[in-house]
Amino acid sequence: MKRKEIPELLDLSQTLLEQWLRYREYYLQAVSDAEITDEDEEEFLETTSTIAQNARKLGQRLNERVFSIKREEVASLLRSTTSVAYFRQLPDYDRMVFHKQWHFCRVHISRTMGALKFLNEGYVPPGPRKKKAKGPANQIKNLPWGIIILVAALLAAGWYLFL
Repeated sequence: MKRKEIPELLDLSQTLLEQWLRYREYYLQAVSDAEITDEDEEEFLETTSTIAQNARKLGQRLNERVFSIKREEVASLLRSTTSVAYFRQLPDYDRMVFHKQWHFCRVHISRTMGALKFLNEGYVPPGPRKKKAKGPANQIKNLPWGIIILVAALLAAGWYLFL
């Protein structure tokens, strides 16, 4: 990812998060006693389409190991919900599972957005760490000085007694 791409990716992730929150509003509307109109159903389908497109764009442009938006889980959740009325038909346990999965995805989308904000503000992640060589010289450097002095004193005493 290049530095000049970060603001565009940040806008895309913010849009995805806003749409994801809007998706939950449809769920809350469905589990309440509010009336579901044809306009609501149409907007719901547009929202799910936008979410799928934005998640796909972000997933293709970001390293999934570093910026995990859980694209597969988002797509799975969107595929399982075909309309606002579908939410009303769900049993209580399935509603709880849906809400848990929705929240899981929201956390990952929020993390990605936060990381992109951090990068946009100028943070430069550190490079890969170098491994230290495991030779005898490094092993001596890692020993506490007290042990080194004690061994040196014992060797000096042994040499003195030997002569």
